[in-house]
Amino acid sequence: MKLLRSLKLMLKRPFKGAAQAGMSLIEIIIVVALMGTLMAYLVRNLIGQQEEAKKDQTKLGMGVLEQSLQLYRVHNSRYPSTEQGLEAMITAPADAKTWRGPYTESNKLNDPWGNKFQYESDGRVFKIISGGPDGTIGNADDIVYPDQPAGGTAP
Repeated sequence: MKLLRSLKLMLKRPFKGAAQAGMSLIEIIIVVALMGTLMAYLVRNLIGQQEEAKKDQTKLGMGVLEQSLQLYRVHNSRYPSTEQGLEAMITAPADAKTWRGPYTESNKLNDPWGNKFQYESDGRVFKIISGGPDGTIGNADDIVYPDQPAGGTAP
């Protein structure tokens, strides 16, 4: 009871130094500007990391496709041709007599940006290409797998 009475008295008394307890307008502007600068820096770095993560995800996806292509080659004695494309790992080509697929899932034929991988092969070696972040094949941000094709030059 005594505690309640003392709390009521404290609340009724004016606070000492209340005019000096807040921050000035200049201080608030400085704090907001610093927070804005920090947020801009963090967002810019986060976006860059997301693009790098998508590039890494693309390379990993291409590695998974390579394993599927290797199994296709074991069953069919060659890789799918450029004309057959990666779709030959999902649907049997007309000339594939020993096809035992599907060798992968259709959602694995796209890069993280939603574009289809480009595939080139002469039956002996293959190359998988992603257009990268801009989705355009033939410029500097392309991702090519493998970097150096095993068993010869790329088609």
